[in-house]
Amino acid sequence: MLGEYKDSGFKEPPFLARRADGQVLQLPRLLYLVAASSDGSRSYGQIAEAVSEQFGRGVSADNVQTLVDSKLRPLGVLAAPDGSSLKLERPNPLLALNFKTAVIPPALVNAVTTVFRPWFWPLVVVAALAGFFALDWWLFFVHGIAQGLRHLVNEPVFFLIVFVLVVLSAALHECGHATACRYGGAHPGVMGVGIYLVWPAFYTDVTDAYRLGKGGRLRTDLGGVYFNALFMLGALGIYLLTHFEVLIAVILLLQFEMLHQFLPFLRLDGYYVIADLTGVPDIFARMKPVLLSLLPWRKPDSRVTVLKGWVRIVVTAWVVLTVAFILYAYGVMLLHMPTIVGTAWASFVDLVGGASIAVQHGQIASGLFSALQLVLLALPILGLVWMLVRLVQRLVLLAWVRTRGRPLHRATSFLVMAAGALLLALAWIPPQGNYQPISPSAHGTINESFDNGGAVFNGVVRLVPPLRDIVPAASPSAAPSSSAPPVLPSPAANPAASSSPAATPAASPTPSPSP
Repeated sequence: MLGEYKDSGFKEPPFLARRADGQVLQLPRLLYLVAASSDGSRSYGQIAEAVSEQFGRGVSADNVQTLVDSKLRPLGVLAAPDGSSLKLERPNPLLALNFKTAVIPPALVNAVTTVFRPWFWPLVVVAALAGFFALDWWLFFVHGIAQGLRHLVNEPVFFLIVFVLVVLSAALHECGHATACRYGGAHPGVMGVGIYLVWPAFYTDVTDAYRLGKGGRLRTDLGGVYFNALFMLGALGIYLLTHFEVLIAVILLLQFEMLHQFLPFLRLDGYYVIADLTGVPDIFARMKPVLLSLLPWRKPDSRVTVLKGWVRIVVTAWVVLTVAFILYAYGVMLLHMPTIVGTAWASFVDLVGGASIAVQHGQIASGLFSALQLVLLALPILGLVWMLVRLVQRLVLLAWVRTRGRPLHRATSFLVMAAGALLLALAWIPPQGNYQPISPSAHGTINESFDNGGAVFNGVVRLVPPLRDIVPAASPSAAPSSSAPPVLPSPAANPAASSSPAATPAASPTPSPSP
């Protein structure tokens, strides 16, 4: 039992309980008190007495039994009298980490946090932040980044060193989340690895941070990037001793990774910062009711009305921006899949050729680096295919369930999905020019992201004869371009998202790692 969710954005603060499988639920106060008083040795009458005293109102043994049988046991909060529990399917929240595998057990994580705990002493934090700001001033206004990048480009074998250091920094990022969680008085869980969107990522289970106040939760959210800053200071110290310019390139890459972590539209550190600042831990779960509440003729859902006024405004703004970002990102990704495939294939051919030449000349390190690049090249492509398959599965299942018993609605839903599939086919089917890699002249601007639109539009006009006489064909667009894939995320699981504090609580998404 995690207790009251402190500094919440709700009009009535919810209470949090964690099931045996790690799933966190929001419960009304009465249900929480009943669950907390059910220790396996008390009778319903004894539980009723304890709850009545804490709740301030009379609760009978029959009331307790009804709540246990109809609410707490179906949710998996309490076991059956014989000790068995229902097998509940864990939800798969939007943009969550997939294929999670625990690697480091809680006991070892605890030991690691004991070593790193002094880094969160206030004076140490102040000194470290001052050093980090001084590092940035020196890097961008005194020393510069050109020589670090020049060394990296001229000696590709250094990419192996950079890769190892970036992975090490990502692991330290997780230690930062775990240590911050423990420093605040909570207990971090396992560390592991998974796939976030299309990239491998680390994660840390810091669900127990929900028992902390807003300050403790924010410290947990920011602990990862704080440890990244410490890593950069260490890299700077080694650079000052060795003048190894590649370390400057490492520091630069980690600066970009820190900025990437603060992106608030994905389940990264920035999202959890927004969630903890507003006191709403499950903003993603409230996206649909928040959007529907914008319709003037529709009565707002209880998951919206339970929020405080200013919190509702902030959450609504976040939802609108996030939906726009996700629709644009997914749309551009799907529209430019041919360009992505063409670029990946060209890179694949170059890497295979480079690896072959390197091995023939005995350059084992370069050959290994090319092999590593091939793996990293394949992962995002496979991830994109997996995301598309999952998206289709979800849409088909949603349409099938929501239109049960309504054949007209079902037919309409599948016709709309078929139309979407047709548009994708028009974007993906040759002319072969669609599959050309990103050209040297491409800039990757927002305007260029719509380059494939003309080809799709012309395809629709060709397929629908009546449109040929009405709509002029769109002029051919420049070769489509696509921006580079996102930076490798290194997630640290922040407090789990949970469902609304309505009278009938529902299971909520497990804490997703913040890459």
